[in-house]
Parts: sequence; C-alpha cells; structure tokens
Amino acid sequence: MLVVRLALDDEVPTTVPVAVGAALAALILLLVRWFNATATISDGNHLTVQGAFRSHATAWADVQGIEIEVNPGAGAQGAPIRIVVLYDASGRRRVLPHLNDRNTPDLEGEVAALREVWMLRRGDGWAPIPKAADKIARMRRHPTPLVHIAVKAMLCAFLLAIVVFLIALASGTYDGSDDVTDTVFHPLALFMVLPLGVYIGTFVVGAILRRR
Repeated sequence: MLVVRLALDDEVPTTVPVAVGAALAALILLLVRWFNATATISDGNHLTVQGAFRSHATAWADVQGIEIEVNPGAGAQGAPIRIVVLYDASGRRRVLPHLNDRNTPDLEGEVAALREVWMLRRGDGWAPIPKAADKIARMRRHPTPLVHIAVKAMLCAFLLAIVVFLIALASGTYDGSDDVTDTVFHPLALFMVLPLGVYIGTFVVGAILRRR
C-alpha cells in the first residue's frame, strides 16, 4: 500500500505519508457520503433531487418533463449509459440520482410510474412552458450528446493524422527542406492541433445546428 511504503521509507518525511493517508481517507469518506446522501425523493408536493451537499425541490406544477437520456459521461468505466433527467419551468435540466440503467433494471417502468405521479399531482392548470418544451424537443431530436460526436470526430482526425504523417515520411515530403511543409506535417500540428481543432469545430458547429 502506498501509505505504508511511504511510512517505511526513511528518506520520506513523516508528514508525507500522514498527508497522503488523510487525503485518501477524505476521498473515501466523500465518495461514501455522495453515494449514501444522494437520492431522488417524491412526495405530495415536490420532486426532490437530494445531493451530497445540497438539495433542490421542484414543485410538481413546475416540472416540465421527466426524460430518459444518453449519459454524456457514458464513456467512463462503470458509468451508466442512460440516465433520467428533470426539466423545470426555467428549462433547467437536473439529473435524478440513482435513476439510471445500472441501478434500475426496469428503467422505463420506473420512469413511467414517476410520470404518472407527476401528471396526477401537477394540477389541472398545468401547461407546458415554450422555453422548456423547446429544449426537451431538441434533446429528443438529438439524443446523442454533442461531446460524444466531438470525441469521435477527434479520434478520426487523429487516425487520419497518423496516415498523413506516414505518407509524408514515406514520400519524402516531410524532410526538412521546406519550412511551410515542415510546419504543416510536423507531429505537433498533426497529432495535437488537428484533432483539437476538429473537436472544437465539431462542437461549435453542432451546437449551432442544434439550436435551429
């Protein structure tokens, strides 16, 4: 274990393993608190998103939609692919803790039951708010998170950069004889600038198109 090895090393000051151990303990406590403290709670008046450090209650009348969406962080190991989100009257999107395809086997059934409760308790005078309704409609039209598309475009650009660089080397184009050519085919330009530019460009263009 890292802390034990540091403690047994005579060249390492005593304060180092103590600090590392304290940091690890704090991290573990934070993770335990986050998992145990977060919850989605429904009662007669509100749907509450309880966070590790603060909670937010949305009146049923202010709920504009309860949707199953693709998780923007689905690429991370162990992360759920589908999550459940709440849209309030301002159009703000809030993730409902623990309602996802990892923690809830029958996610569709659970969400359908939650929507039933919402429809019963939102009141007869409830009406969709255009701003929130437009946002929900946009998310339904474009279910794939923009960040996923941008990352895939960046990876494709990186693979293309490898091919272009190898061709430039094999053909003698990248041989140091021309400053402009050397700049264009430089590994830094091909493997960093190009993929990053494609990522940013894809994200910006996608965001503009999705707002139409």
